[in-house]
Parts: sequence; structure tokens; C-alpha cells
Amino acid sequence: MSKLNNLRQFYTLEEAASRLTSSLGEHVSLTDIYRFALDKHLTLSVRLLNQAYALGGQFVSPSFSEVNAYLVEYDLATNELLDEPYLISLDDALQVEDDKWLVFDEKVHLIDSTWDLTMIGMESLDVEQLYQKEVGGPAPVVAAIRGIFLKQGDLICKLQNRLPPEPTDENLAALNDKLAWILRPKDLTLEDFLNCDDLSEYLNKAEIESVERLFESMQDQLFDYEKFDDSITLEDHSYQFVMRSSELLRFVQSLEEGGTSQTESDKPFGSKERNTLLSLISALLKSKGIHSSDRSNTSKIKVLTEKAGFTLSENTIRKVIKQIRDIEC
Repeated sequence: MSKLNNLRQFYTLEEAASRLTSSLGEHVSLTDIYRFALDKHLTLSVRLLNQAYALGGQFVSPSFSEVNAYLVEYDLATNELLDEPYLISLDDALQVEDDKWLVFDEKVHLIDSTWDLTMIGMESLDVEQLYQKEVGGPAPVVAAIRGIFLKQGDLICKLQNRLPPEPTDENLAALNDKLAWILRPKDLTLEDFLNCDDLSEYLNKAEIESVERLFESMQDQLFDYEKFDDSITLEDHSYQFVMRSSELLRFVQSLEEGGTSQTESDKPFGSKERNTLLSLISALLKSKGIHSSDRSNTSKIKVLTEKAGFTLSENTIRKVIKQIRDIEC
């Protein structure tokens, strides 16, 4: 085996099929790889060749609440503590399990490099199309959930189409003229209007609706205007399907250990089991004088886990502490 392979972080799918064939002693084809990915026995990745727009988010499991909302205390993309927490309505979030939602912030990020396919959205349709092409089957046309969802660790990204172009000087001038009769009596300039967080402070409901219609009509007149929207196929981006070296090794080892089927201990926790474990963790932390309400305890917990022989990031610890606070409320 080449020593250079130890330096490789990913393989093309053709290379992965060849290496699996060599490692397992039986032929593995591209068709097999697509099928294993669709059946969630292995994880495929995409290498974004150019930067792409994306929204950052995470899976959350809120505690029961009649408000049906989730309190966001940490940046959904960076996990940094927010100065001002805010609520996200779960009615607007994507529910993926009985007690699990996928939530995103509204900040647009530029991403590149290699990301794993979550196989919960239209990315599964792209793989299904490749599989059907290999076997000569019918081309699928729909997926259960709209959008392309990629992941790196706990971070989930939803790919977006390109942003609309900045307004030109000519468009801004025309817009300013048409808005003047609304803004001038309020002593507002166009710049004031664009930077205003709450229009209701200056305009009544009818005036706000008139301004919104005016903006929409102006946007429709832009020659190359394209509204910001979720990507619905990987073909919107420059990408390459790959398999991480670590995933290829994990897959081979799982087969050598007796298959990829889940044992009882491998199955995901239900809400009752998770809350039981969180309660035990809370009790153990309190025995050490550590309370979930104190946000400065993250570093103390990290030291305790390292002394016990485990390595956890502060981001992971903060997430667990947030879940503990939820069940203690």
C-alpha cells in the first residue's frame, strides 16, 4: 500500500470503489457506492470547487414549550455566545424527527472545501439520479424536503443561489423619486429608509404596503435580478463527489466487525432517554458545585472531562449545558 495514501483526505468515487474492491476482496462498483449512500451505510461528501453561499444552522431538540419556539443563545454557525439571544419559531423550522428540528440563522456565509451530504434534502435526489442512471432505471423527480443540506461536524449548511446584484445608481435614483412623496413628509431620506429596522415608527400600515409593492416592482424590472433562494440541486454549484479517507476506513472496519446494522446501543436516544441522561449529568455537575445557569463553567467542565480521559470541545459542552438548562426550566 502506498505511503502517500496516508496523506490523502478524500478519494474520488471511482478511486473509492477501487480501494474498497481491494480491501474487501470483492468487486465494488459505483452503483454499489450510490446504493450504500442512499441506504445510509456510508457517507458521501462533496468538494466545492468554488465558494458557495449558504445559511448556517444546527439540529436542536427544544424542551416542551407551549410557545413552540427555540431560544437561540449561541450563533448557529460559529457557536459563539450571542450578546442578545433571540427566539426562532419552530413552525418555521424544519422538523426531521419527533423531537428534533433543523434551524438556520439569516446570515449568509461563503463556504468551500469538503462537506458531507446529510441525505435529508435534494442532495439525496442527486445521488438517486446517479444510481438510477447506473442501473438504467427511471429518473426520480422529487425529494421529500426542498433544499441542499451539507454538514461539517455539528454545523449544517443550506446552500443558496447567488445574491441579487447591488442596486445601480440609476435604479436608486428612480427609486428615490418614486419614494419621495412617501418619505419626504416624514423627513426621511432613502438612506434613512434603507437603514431603518422598524418602519412602523415612521409609516402607517398602508404606507408600508405601498413601499413594499414599489420595491417589488423595481426588483422585477432589473434585467438580471434573481431573488435569493435555496438551491434545489448540486448542479447549481461547481462540485465533485468524493469520499473522505476516514469514512472509507470506517466503512471497511464496520464490515469486518460484522456489518453496518445498528445494535441497541447504536440507536439514537428518544426524548425520555436523553432527558434521563441529561438529568444524571446535571446531578453529577451539581455535586461538583457546577450549575448549568452559570455560563462561565464551560472551561471547568472541559477540565473535568480531560481528567476523565475524554476530549470534548467547548462548543459541544455548551450545547449539552443548554440542553440541561432546558430540562431544568
